[in-house]
Amino acid sequence: RESITSRFNILALTFVVIFSFLAWFIGSFLKQHIALTAFGIFAACFFANASVLLPSSSLLIAIEYSLIINPVAVTFCAAAGASLGELTGFCVGKYGRSIIPRKLYNYLYRQVKRYGYLMVFIFSALPLPIFDVVGMIAGALKMKASNFLATCFCGKLMKFMIYVLITQFVSVLFR
Repeated sequence: RESITSRFNILALTFVVIFSFLAWFIGSFLKQHIALTAFGIFAACFFANASVLLPSSSLLIAIEYSLIINPVAVTFCAAAGASLGELTGFCVGKYGRSIIPRKLYNYLYRQVKRYGYLMVFIFSALPLPIFDVVGMIAGALKMKASNFLATCFCGKLMKFMIYVLITQFVSVLFR
């Protein structure tokens, strides 16, 4: 089981790195093929967030691509892909939680149990890899998957929107 998880994490990280290099090297092609690029952003963010407990940042993908194509499209595609990718952690928590350190699990369990979806929203909006653990705990608490996904999407959308806006602002300053 750990072998499958570690292989998936390596595959996801490889996919994200390759996609990031593609953004840099073939930016003009991506501008011409925006539908393909939007799906690629979605897929890259999905794989980046589907890797459980492996810090790979879909935020960097969104920032890179927001400088190439429409930042609003990038924000929504990245948030949708990242939110769906977080369902892997949710499922791990729902069906087996033995990979989380007990002390961290107990602390976050109490917080998520007390504050529920507010904790999911806050942690999904923060650029921290600890959200995987929050997602696992949400799954272990048997939160409704559709509500978890909607709350996670709102938090991720806010996070991506803030970073993409900052990137756009900075890029205008240095032109």
